Amino acid sequence: MKLKLMFLLGILFVSTIGNSFFTFQLEAHGEEKLAWVNHTHNVLNHSQLLLSALKDAETGQRGFLLTGVSAYLQPYYAGEISSAKHLSALKFLTSDNPEQQQRLKLIEDQMSFKFSELIQTIEMAQSDGNSQRAVELVKNNEGKEYMDELRKILSEFNNVETILLEERKGNFKASLARISTLIIVELLFFVSLAVFTVFFLQKNLFQPLSLLLSSTRKSADGHEIEVGDLLHKDEMGYLLASFFEMNRRIVKNTKKLNFKVNHDKLTGLKNRSTMSAEIERAIKHSIKFKTKSALLFIDLDDFKLLNDSLGHDAGDQLLIEVATRITKNVRTDDSIFRIGGDEFIVLIKDLKDLNEIKQVIAKVLCIAEYPVMIQEEEIKIKFSVGVVVTPDDSDDPDVLIKYADVAMYAAKRDEESHCKFFDKNLLRRGSDV
Repeated sequence: MKLKLMFLLGILFVSTIGNSFFTFQLEAHGEEKLAWVNHTHNVLNHSQLLLSALKDAETGQRGFLLTGVSAYLQPYYAGEISSAKHLSALKFLTSDNPEQQQRLKLIEDQMSFKFSELIQTIEMAQSDGNSQRAVELVKNNEGKEYMDELRKILSEFNNVETILLEERKGNFKASLARISTLIIVELLFFVSLAVFTVFFLQKNLFQPLSLLLSSTRKSADGHEIEVGDLLHKDEMGYLLASFFEMNRRIVKNTKKLNFKVNHDKLTGLKNRSTMSAEIERAIKHSIKFKTKSALLFIDLDDFKLLNDSLGHDAGDQLLIEVATRITKNVRTDDSIFRIGGDEFIVLIKDLKDLNEIKQVIAKVLCIAEYPVMIQEEEIKIKFSVGVVVTPDDSDDPDVLIKYADVAMYAAKRDEESHCKFFDKNLLRRGSDV
């Protein structure tokens, strides 16, 4: 009997250790896959920031040529520094990919041509105090050709990274599926083992003891001996508790990993991984029930200046506070995404008309009413908002995001209002720049 019990306990012990080992192995594997997903997101983010920096540099050059005001050169110099930084980051992040490194070399060459053209026109305008010759040089479209080539190569670069991202997401989801399968197998195995243990103990221990007790009860002094007084139940209780604790931990870790892949680490908001799908669902709902949905593209103004003056920790505090305030000022059914360093998208769903949309937007704009205390300084929240309405403006998620971006930049250019609704004229204005 003792040998059988020791054998049974040995099986339980080995099963528990084996289960823990495989669980930790799968968790480590899942963390590795998640790290690659985040790595690719980082590459795409730097790529977007690189293009944004190039646009800033070109905007600064154009502003200086048109106005002659030296203050317009600040975006140029900032864009030059930022573009070099993001290009260096991309080289480091894709150092294991020769194909992408070759594209980055082409991008670097085009950037050199582009900045040579920019500084040539700036120096020309500075030297003779007349920007007309520099403007004529800009009009020959050489700089535009450089930017077009840069966009083309960056688009190819991003397409490769996007494919890698989807592959790595697939690998991560497969890892989660394996963990889920392990949970099911564990549950079936331990339940079966528990049932077997009950029958084993009933047959080999409880029944003989019951027979012994019933035979000796007649001569007892009236004191009934409880079966529990003779059994050691702590070991079984420990094993079952360990099993359910491991189950709970696996489910918790699975939910945690799933949350990480779909949410921004700093603010806890959703990231862009589920954004297109949610926008598409909102569009279909609006079309089906004849309602409206709105997309708000929010970009913080002077965010880089805050990072440079107070440090990235201060910038992170501001982002967290902005995310918290937006969350408090929208409905629970609406969705908020952080899609870039200082860029947010708010999806407002299922509204009756434009007036109701404006009411919700007014609540979002209220986040700037009070400053934020950072490092004992009052920091005013400044932002530009572009608004697009679906299905009025478009029923394509990518087009809606693009239009909202265009409206946001229009708001950034407008000194009187930091919120703009999209209209088709903005596209023509943007093409004239």
